Amino acid sequence: MGEIRIKAETVAVYHVTARLVHRQRLLSDAHREVWVEALRRAAAFSGVELITYCCLQNHFHILVRIDPATSHCSDAELVRRFQSLYGTARAQWCGLDASGLEHALAHDPPEAAERLRERLRRRMGDVSEFMRTLRQRYTKWFNRACETVGTLWAERFGSVLIEDTPWLVGLVAAYIDLNPVRAGIASLPEDYRWSGYTAALAGDTGLRRALARCHPQAPDEKAALARYRLVMLGKGAAAKRDGSGARVDPAALVEAVQNGGELEVHELLRLKLRFLTQGRALGSQHWLREGAGATALCLMKKPPACPAVEVLDGADLAVARPRLAKHGVAEPQTES
Repeated sequence: MGEIRIKAETVAVYHVTARLVHRQRLLSDAHREVWVEALRRAAAFSGVELITYCCLQNHFHILVRIDPATSHCSDAELVRRFQSLYGTARAQWCGLDASGLEHALAHDPPEAAERLRERLRRRMGDVSEFMRTLRQRYTKWFNRACETVGTLWAERFGSVLIEDTPWLVGLVAAYIDLNPVRAGIASLPEDYRWSGYTAALAGDTGLRRALARCHPQAPDEKAALARYRLVMLGKGAAAKRDGSGARVDPAALVEAVQNGGELEVHELLRLKLRFLTQGRALGSQHWLREGAGATALCLMKKPPACPAVEVLDGADLAVARPRLAKHGVAEPQTES
């Protein structure tokens, strides 16, 4: 709990997760609709790029690309982001709506206007502030709607720093979008409403563009999404190593291959799930030992080892393992 959060100083990709207190299945269909809207508002305010997401009844996964420099924006952009988060309402912390903020930035004494700018900018371009905005605002809505009080989330959010390469970002994205299939609540990833892949298929231009970047060799976004689907279906057709878990119908896989091409690197998704969810950072060995990943890990008092992950011949992948639990407490098991 006291470990420093791993963050990169430049543009970086993060896989972030959070679960509800006591792992209760509290999020109904209507609750998840509101969560998706809250996610979009928080991302727009924080200046982060959504790559994909999946919200289930007791936890969620988000894959985001964050540029710390996005906090250095103009007053007009600050007002636009403010409105994205608060709409027409007044923010309690400053007592202003968007038009009031615009007026204050332009006409307040310079010192007061600069304090207001900095207060907003500190909440942008940072994974911790993004998650704080999302979780706090959603908790306030949930407590009002359900007439409850107290915390909604079980613990600090989890985050894994991901090397920003197309194949690895696509690998983690596919893992996230496959959660409903693995949980047995959807037969195909596109059948689950509250995921980034489904939203991309429905026409969300930002998510379509982000997922298409995972397959840069595809001629267009439509072809890139088709390749992305093949990766998911290739993994989904196989059960977990212990034989548990839901499967994609093999007939659907055969049809997808006939209609779209080869499976490419779907076998990579067979690697143990803890590498995708409970490591501190995931990327190539050079990135973790000498590149930007190593720079981020150096912020820790005791940087973890970065052993190679054996998945496919020729695949250069390593993981910074989390610090082991103390006092004989077993390392927690990863959920889908």
